[in-house]
Amino acid sequence: MDSFVRKLTKFDDFLAKGEAWVLIAFVATMTVVVLLQVIYRYLLTRPLHWSEELARYLFVWISLLGASLSVQKRGHFGMDFFYRMLPEKGRRFFLFFTYLLMGAVMVVLLIYGIGLVQKTAAQQSPAMEISMGWAYACLPVGAALMSIHLLVIMLKEAVTKK
Repeated sequence: MDSFVRKLTKFDDFLAKGEAWVLIAFVATMTVVVLLQVIYRYLLTRPLHWSEELARYLFVWISLLGASLSVQKRGHFGMDFFYRMLPEKGRRFFLFFTYLLMGAVMVVLLIYGIGLVQKTAAQQSPAMEISMGWAYACLPVGAALMSIHLLVIMLKEAVTKK
């Protein structure tokens, strides 16, 4: 079991590095697009019709991928105050319950996100004329990545706290 968890942890770390690189690329792209929009709108007085839409979609993707990376790094805020007040057994139950709730939210996001992508795949965005499925795909992708990170965290907790 330990070697399986170690391999899964390596995969999880590899996935997180990939997410980080995609986030860097998306933030850089969004920055350039917004800068171009400002230049074109205020200096050249010819606004780019697609830039605001692209920046919006990138921002949503950045939010979901960032949330996923934050799960892997355990960077989300928690109820530390209550956690520290509990005895060891209470802490383990609290963590298990928290992970269970997070997992339930991820499953809901994944299922409804897939449905939303399917429903919007035929629609086109107004300015860029791309499938709206791409814009909404951040929900199931982010939920799947968060689920993987959460599963690895839970397995590591189970192996180390025997």
